[in-house]
Amino acid sequence: MKVAIFGAGVAGLSAAIDLVDQGHQVEIYEKRKVLGGKVSVWKDSEGDSIESGLHIVFGGYSQLQDYLERVGAASNYQWKDHALVYAESDGRQSSFRKAKLPSPWAEIVGGLQADFLTMWDKISLIRGLLPAIIGNEEYFRSQDSMTYSEWHRLRGASEHSLQKLWRAIALAMNFIEPNVISARPMITIFKYFGTDYTSTKFGFFRKNPGESMIEPMRQYIQSRGGRIFVDAKLSRFELNSDETISRAVLQDGHTIEADAYISALPAHNIKKIFPETWLTHDYFRNIFRFEGSPVANCQLWFDRKITDLDNLMFSQGTIFATFADVSITCPEDFQEGMGSANGGSVMSLVLAPAHDLMDMPNEVITQLVMKDIHDRFPKSRDARLLKSTIVKIPQSVYKAVPDIDQYRPDQITPVKNFFLAGDYTYQRYLASMEGAALSGKQAAEKLMAQMAKQ
Repeated sequence: MKVAIFGAGVAGLSAAIDLVDQGHQVEIYEKRKVLGGKVSVWKDSEGDSIESGLHIVFGGYSQLQDYLERVGAASNYQWKDHALVYAESDGRQSSFRKAKLPSPWAEIVGGLQADFLTMWDKISLIRGLLPAIIGNEEYFRSQDSMTYSEWHRLRGASEHSLQKLWRAIALAMNFIEPNVISARPMITIFKYFGTDYTSTKFGFFRKNPGESMIEPMRQYIQSRGGRIFVDAKLSRFELNSDETISRAVLQDGHTIEADAYISALPAHNIKKIFPETWLTHDYFRNIFRFEGSPVANCQLWFDRKITDLDNLMFSQGTIFATFADVSITCPEDFQEGMGSANGGSVMSLVLAPAHDLMDMPNEVITQLVMKDIHDRFPKSRDARLLKSTIVKIPQSVYKAVPDIDQYRPDQITPVKNFFLAGDYTYQRYLASMEGAALSGKQAAEKLMAQMAKQ
C-alpha cells in the first residue's frame, strides 16, 4: 500500500516505522521545517539547541523504548537516580526515594521515609491510594467524572500531600492543576508507575530528543524507502461519493493520492480540515470537545554552575513546575563550547500552568522565572545570565479534564481509508511520548488489518 501520513511527531513517525517494516510505501508530510511535533528541537543562530519542552524517557515507556531499540537509538538516553527531587527555598532539597524492595513495598517504605510529607500525610496517602493500587482499567475509567482533587479528598488523603506532592505531578503530566485534571489519568498513571519499581525511572537523552530520538527515526524510515516532506501543510481532503478520501491537497496546491491516509496532527489542527460531510458522524464531532493545554518552556544559560543535581527536579510555589540543568543531565549537548554554553548551568524549565503567560512579554516571564531561580538556587544570585529563551505552545497536549476520556477516538474512523494517530486518541496512557508511540503503533496495525479486508 501507499500510505500518506500528516504530522511528523512521535505518533506519525512511530506509525511510519511499523508500516515501512511491513514493506509499505510511506510518505510523511510535516507543515514545519523541523520534525518532532511537541518534542521538536532546533538550533538557533548561535548554535544553541532550543527545546519545545523538557522531555524524558520513563522506565514505563516500553513502546517508545521498543521503537528506540529498533531505530538504533537504545543507547541515546541514560537513566538517572531513582528519586523525585523537590527544590525548596534557599537551596534546600527534599525527596521521595523508592526503597529497594518489591512493589508496592518499595513505594510504601519510600513514602514513609519522604522528608517533605508529615506522618499524617503518609498514613492518609497509603490508605487513600489503595483503590488506585488495586484498581483496574474499568475502575480508572469510572473515575473520570471528577477531578483528581475531588477524588483525593473523597479518599481522605491530606490536603498538604495534594498540594506538595500531587500538584507538581499534575502540572508535569498535563500542565493543569489537580482541581482541573480528571482523576482518571492521575490514578491510572499511579497504577502503572507507582506500583512498578522500574517504571518510574527517569531517562534523559544524551543530546536532546531531536538528535537522540527524532533524527534516528527519520533515518530509519528513509533507509527503508519512506519519504519525508517538510513545509508541507495539509489544506483539505477531496472525497469520493462514499466519503472516502480521493486525494489530499496541501496548502501550496500539491495533491497527494494514496491507498490510505493517517492524520498524526494534534486534535486542534485536524478538526480544522474535516470535510463538512464527515461532521454528520458523532466520531468527528466529538473531537471538537478536545482543547489543548497551554505551556511554555524557558531555557537559561548561566556563566557558572548553580546546581550539581543530575536529575529531574520538581518545585512547588514557583512559576516552573518541572526542570533540570541540562548541562548536567545531557552530557553531549549544552556543554562548554556548544553555542552560548561556557561550562555553566543551562536550566530547562517547564512553566505551568501557563494560561496567564501566553500574552505576557517574554522579558517579564524571564524576570518571574529568575526571581524563583534565585529563591531556589542561591548560587544563581552571583551568577550572570548569558542568554534566555521562551517557547510558548498555546495548545499542547489535550486537557485531560473530567468526562473527556470517553470521547477519545479510536484510531479507526468511520471513513474507510482514513485513520488517526496522536496521544489524544485512545490508548491506555494519557498524552505523553509513550501515548503518542502507542497511538502510532495502533494506527498502523489497524490500518493494515482493515485495508487487508477491503
